[in-house]
Amino acid sequence: MQDLRELLYRVQGKAGPAFSGIGVLVCDQPDLLPICSLRPRSAPPSHVATDDYLAHISTLTSEFHDGFHVISTQGQLLKIAQYFSPPIVTNAEIDYGKVFGGRYLAALFGSALSQVTAAGIASNGFGIAVFRRGVEVHFEGTT
Repeated sequence: MQDLRELLYRVQGKAGPAFSGIGVLVCDQPDLLPICSLRPRSAPPSHVATDDYLAHISTLTSEFHDGFHVISTQGQLLKIAQYFSPPIVTNAEIDYGKVFGGRYLAALFGSALSQVTAAGIASNGFGIAVFRRGVEVHFEGTT
């Protein structure tokens, strides 16, 4: 999922030192996901580039920085600031050598859902990880 990895890099770079981290789900049918909006408004504006808007809201000063954001397979931002609660994948390979948090496991487990094409996370302290079909397919930790 080269495009998702590149999106995560761009968002992190554009947000700069105020970057709070991000979780992204690639899905064309977000209404079928186990998500719940964290804010009353969860629809992003349609006139702003996806990476620019995600960088803008991925800072601690934004009320929309928490949770996962959903983009379509075409790169359109569909939903922002979603609590995402996928079922646990009991046979998932978890690398306990990494120091990760709940967003990592939600992305890993969530990527196993049939509606999710890929999931990705990024944070200053962790790095970038991309998941597909319940497997981590890319990881680049911070140095």
